Amino acid sequence: MKFLCLHGASTNTEILEIQTGGLRQKLSEKGHTFKFMNGRFVAPVEGELEGVVDGPFFNHYDRDTTPGSTVAQAIEHTQNTIAKEGPFDAVLGFSQGAALAAAMIIQHAKANPGAPPLFRAAVFLCGGAPWEQSGLMQFKSAPDFHPINIPTANVVGKLDPLYESGMELYKLCEPSKAGFYDHGMKHMVPFDAVNTDAMVRVIEEAVAKAVGY
Repeated sequence: MKFLCLHGASTNTEILEIQTGGLRQKLSEKGHTFKFMNGRFVAPVEGELEGVVDGPFFNHYDRDTTPGSTVAQAIEHTQNTIAKEGPFDAVLGFSQGAALAAAMIIQHAKANPGAPPLFRAAVFLCGGAPWEQSGLMQFKSAPDFHPINIPTANVVGKLDPLYESGMELYKLCEPSKAGFYDHGMKHMVPFDAVNTDAMVRVIEEAVAKAVGY
């Protein structure tokens, strides 16, 4: 599968490439490919990453506040990349990138009922809760509300400050198509062999479900 990869807030494509290096190596061996895209808005670097790689650094939309119209701008920016570089079979997002991917999947399904999904599968790594296109409200789960109706791999970390947001994102996914793995760590993609193999497993399960979607 060809994956579109969306980085987290206040980082960039190079940082996401580093974060997902071990994971992508395993997945590349299975024939998957990856395209990385920078966000729409220039931003200061995430504090603990300062000096690790060169800038510039980006947000997909405004962070630490109600993002408003910047969500729609982020969606448009990403759609332009899909038009130029796609089509993409799947999407992989970390943190804010996962939230943006989820928002786009939901928005596309609402705007195009009965049409093929925007992506056939999605990987959400330490994801945040997705915002509605207005950027004024976040999607909230309910017992019978699962608007992400494609196969997903949901990876969270129990010690992650965004753990509850990641769980909220997981609850938005159709249960029968939603894989889940808790690596038990902080806001990161682990590099060790045990966690990498477990993440690859849930991603490959999502891919297998998507093949016949």
